[in-house]
Amino acid sequence: MEKETLNKVHLANMIRWDASSRRWAECADSRGIWQRCVMDPTLVFSENVMKRLKNIENKHICVLGSGDNEAVFALAGLGAKVTSVDISEKQLQIASDRARNLGLEITFVQNDVTHLISLGDNRFDIIYTGGHVAVWVSDLRSYYAEAARILVQKGLLIIDEYHPFRRIWKESESELAVKSSYLERGPFRYMLNDDVLYKSEGNFESFEFHWTISDFLNAVIATDCKILEVDEYGEYVGNWEGAPLKGLPENFLIIAEKCR
Repeated sequence: MEKETLNKVHLANMIRWDASSRRWAECADSRGIWQRCVMDPTLVFSENVMKRLKNIENKHICVLGSGDNEAVFALAGLGAKVTSVDISEKQLQIASDRARNLGLEITFVQNDVTHLISLGDNRFDIIYTGGHVAVWVSDLRSYYAEAARILVQKGLLIIDEYHPFRRIWKESESELAVKSSYLERGPFRYMLNDDVLYKSEGNFESFEFHWTISDFLNAVIATDCKILEVDEYGEYVGNWEGAPLKGLPENFLIIAEKCR
């Protein structure tokens, strides 16, 4: 991947994720999910996603914005032939080392999710993306258009994202108060340190986008895919979220099928 092809936002986010990769890996090690999800994919995927992952042995699956690669390892454990795509070279290096430790054969590709020309057309049976990927992406339509392009006909696009309702609140232990309008997409610019879990001031420029549910749905509708299912699920609140979010949905899911 040529850095010159990246826009300013994606380049800044890539630099910060490279710098944050070691600390993020330590966090993933403390959870231990990446070691265990090979045998138990339900540690990574919801019930509705698991229903779409039946009989995927030897299917070609691409994970976009693979990050800590827990989804990648879980899919490989189910027998799929997995390609892991991320913008951060450092994240992919860590994931490659972990894959070797787990005895998994995975293809790792450094790429911007809005420009996947190196992956060709009509190649994958399933595209999986989600967790906390879209928040770093400046163009949802290009993102999902590229995902649809590399899907085979009748292939599935699975978008399993952190719910945007959770991104608008002030940090508070007791009060749920709006910090930014749900309709304000950004970009929100921060100067942060190398620890992605804490937003203390540092030397790395970082940009986030707060896409709405309608943004996600319309971006998928604009592709060659037909939406099959939409779901909102989960109520877990992590310490890192910084607000009393109990009762708000944790995640949302879009499953679509490529029509042509």
